[in-house]
Amino acid sequence: MSETPTSRRPATEPVLELDGGGVTFTGNDGEDFAAISDVSLALHPGEVLGLVGESGCGKSTTARALMGLQPLTQGVVRLQGEQVPGGRHGLGPSVQAIFQNPAGSFNPKRSLLDSVAEPLRVWKRGDAATRRRVALDELERVGISAAMAERRPSEVSGGQCQRAAIARATVLRPDVLICDEPVSALDVSIQAQILELLDQLRAEQNLAMLLISHDLSVVATLCDRTAVMYAGTIIEEGPTPMVAHDPLHPYTAILHDAVPGSIRRRDRDSITVVARESTVDGRTLPGCRFAALCPRHTDECDTRQPELRPLTHRVACLHPMNESVGGPQVIASIADSTE
Repeated sequence: MSETPTSRRPATEPVLELDGGGVTFTGNDGEDFAAISDVSLALHPGEVLGLVGESGCGKSTTARALMGLQPLTQGVVRLQGEQVPGGRHGLGPSVQAIFQNPAGSFNPKRSLLDSVAEPLRVWKRGDAATRRRVALDELERVGISAAMAERRPSEVSGGQCQRAAIARATVLRPDVLICDEPVSALDVSIQAQILELLDQLRAEQNLAMLLISHDLSVVATLCDRTAVMYAGTIIEEGPTPMVAHDPLHPYTAILHDAVPGSIRRRDRDSITVVARESTVDGRTLPGCRFAALCPRHTDECDTRQPELRPLTHRVACLHPMNESVGGPQVIASIADSTE
């Protein structure tokens, strides 16, 4: 790629930010459920922020809130420092998205060219001939030839379809690109090509980018900063090399150990998940969300909710990995803990 993530520094002011964001849904049983709670993220020009966590932790809900597709129960979204009114239209063309399933994001009856030209039509950018020319140029920029541009989504490969999806997202020259699992449906070799393309576009357009992924190696490759989400809240955030190689939260350490060929330092042992009760007399304990599984658990964790605090980087943990918890740490293989 053009430069390593550690060589880039964010601008002073974020272009897009979510401040104290919360989204609550009502379940079929009539009970409210907080999908995300008190989530704050800032996206800076020319910087890639990775958002990682297991399925169901709230990553996609966070992305939809940033794009104005999901109303916030609490908190605000700001674009260029100004609060954005509710709804997708408040963001204008400045924020665009790339989704996980490239074929599913296109109209199967329309050519790739027609789909890439559609945003130009919606935002009234030129006449039909101009829109066609601009769309063809954008498709060529991402590696799609004019002949291939006339094909429908079902007539091209997944990688080619995702390239077209990227062209559709960048044809309006947005300030922010939200990428929700953009390579998870692709073969590994194609993943590398798409990530290389995203890095190239980031450099050319000074894009602020949010990259959502469950694959920590993808995040470590492309992202300048990484935020780790668990149960709807951010539990660790900092420069990607620090989060990747020296995680402070036990959950982040477990995530990394679960990756084949772990990107964490080899001189650190794996830690085990230790399951315990998370309720007393049918009441959910009010403390840390991860307490019921944490190997560094103490009684304090059941009653006190940790807040993000700065150490080497920010972490929401009462007993982070670089601090003693009062005795020798229980060490075991992550494989053993999941049997």
